[in-house]
Amino acid sequence: MKATFLLFFFCIFLLTPGCNNERKETNTNDEELEEMAVAKGDMISQIAQMALASKLKEVVQEEGIAEALKFCNVNAYPIVDSLEEVYNIQVKRASSRTRNPGDTPNKMEGEIIEKYSRDIAKGFTPEVKIIMDDDMAHYFKPIILSAELCLKCHGQVGTDLLDENYKIIKELYPDDNATGHNLGDLRGIWSISFKKDALSKN
Repeated sequence: MKATFLLFFFCIFLLTPGCNNERKETNTNDEELEEMAVAKGDMISQIAQMALASKLKEVVQEEGIAEALKFCNVNAYPIVDSLEEVYNIQVKRASSRTRNPGDTPNKMEGEIIEKYSRDIAKGFTPEVKIIMDDDMAHYFKPIILSAELCLKCHGQVGTDLLDENYKIIKELYPDDNATGHNLGDLRGIWSISFKKDALSKN
């Protein structure tokens, strides 16, 4: 399964404009690196979201929500791990309301999630954020619940999310805290970290 995802991402990598253009080594400043991080982070997060959503939709249509929950439990992390291998990055989905404990945010991610939550509460649209440190460029992008299908696994229990499916969630994730959402809610963030020297060479 993981080999399949690696092949999928490699094919997209080859077909994505700008991915294979050679860049001469230069003394790149942080402003230029930030622009590179935004462009590459946007591309990678879109590829990841597309891969997860398309496969999940396929499983829902063919086998139903219950099997889709089981699919996510087994396959969500291999998809993300494949991205790390293809692009030589650190990538995760982080949330303050986790389903899988591996999505627990670190300090920086938690601060970004809090800021995005405040922005949404004020009626603002949260935007991509870049934080630079000595060696790394950290890219953050909000994950907004924007489709009815999302509520089948993350919505209100007993209405959007059927009781029998919620039972499966609790069996797979005993400490689940990722239900009770509505459309437009912040589900979490994409967190992608690039090495600065790698960004300037790609």
